[in-house]
Amino acid sequence: MPSSRGPEPIRRRNVALIVETSVVYGREILRGVAQYLKTHAAWSVFLDERELRTPPPDWLSHWRGDGVICRSTTPEWARIFRRRRLPVVDLNDLHLDLGLPRVGSNMPAIGRLGARHLIERGFRHLAFCGFSGETWSRRRRDGFLEAAPGAVERGAVYESPWAGLREHPWQEERNRIALWLRSLPRPVGVMACNDVRGQHVLDACGHLGVPVPDEVAVVGVDNAETFCELCNPPLSSVAPDAERIGFEAAALLDRLMAGDPPGARNLLVDPVGVVTRQSSDVFAVEDPLVARAVRFIRERACQGVKVADVVREARCSRSVLERRFRKQLGRSPQAELRAVQLRRVKQLLMETDWTLPRIAESTGFEHPEYLSVVFRRETGRSPGQFRQTRSSGEAAKELQAFSGGRRKSDQSL
Repeated sequence: MPSSRGPEPIRRRNVALIVETSVVYGREILRGVAQYLKTHAAWSVFLDERELRTPPPDWLSHWRGDGVICRSTTPEWARIFRRRRLPVVDLNDLHLDLGLPRVGSNMPAIGRLGARHLIERGFRHLAFCGFSGETWSRRRRDGFLEAAPGAVERGAVYESPWAGLREHPWQEERNRIALWLRSLPRPVGVMACNDVRGQHVLDACGHLGVPVPDEVAVVGVDNAETFCELCNPPLSSVAPDAERIGFEAAALLDRLMAGDPPGARNLLVDPVGVVTRQSSDVFAVEDPLVARAVRFIRERACQGVKVADVVREARCSRSVLERRFRKQLGRSPQAELRAVQLRRVKQLLMETDWTLPRIAESTGFEHPEYLSVVFRRETGRSPGQFRQTRSSGEAAKELQAFSGGRRKSDQSL
């Protein structure tokens, strides 16, 4: 006789996610956890919505759950977790080794990537702006210095306490950063330890009236898109792979709850790359004539200006402009015009559903047919084929690569 009680309920593990939801980094971590859960475990999840640096909740010390993913782990809480033998994956960035299995960003790699981004843009003088007393900032700084031997002169590192910004007027800190910026040789590329610090540097540049990115180029970290776009000018940023951190943390916790040993105690995840925005979208040149012409091209290329317009702006002959462009940049003014146009075309193909005639009109091409010819010549694909790749992320990577450093294809335009 069949049972009338129905099937036994499925036992699901109870997992607490102690991850901040107030910043994009934490939200991306949670996205990675969600991606893991879609194809692997079925957990009963408690999400403790919180701000960064908020200590774990008191109830966690006597909680009867199965596992924890924790971003706000402290030495005290690590001792509690170990004493209770509760499976925990630590994601904190303040303490390097708490004796718990840990997944986190490769901080030195983030610093190295920021330095290479600026070096590829021709900057021979580099500087770093960070927060003192912060482990994550120091490790990003160390990676930056490692990748830029000889480019960071004495005095080219500025650090002050993060908490101190809450204890005195912001104008005082801005003035200190401005004084530091005044002491640096120019043009200079500045890496900030995060996007907040990048905005501080940009604000100090605005206070001084220093052109960005022509004299001071700035790159931050975290790629908080809305925040970066609110900066003036929009802030370039190293993008950590927080989503992968969340995915790997969930996978590791699943293994720990199943009784497997943790294996390597410290899994470091490399950053995705640099998202280039206007704050570093330049190639550093010390020739003021070329710098003025490049600035004009960047601002007007998509309005259909010609090389003759650039010559008038530079107030020199075309032959002089050509010669000094090739000496400074290794390419012609026409190549620079076309490169700026094509990067904008790629951006519009990737981010909008605009028709090709509308894109051509918005980027300075007189005819969409000619745009297609130039685009295929430079990329090996039609605009339509490029647009089809955007869902896979391939187009975004190609756009990022196209905007960085010296472009070999510029020689042939």
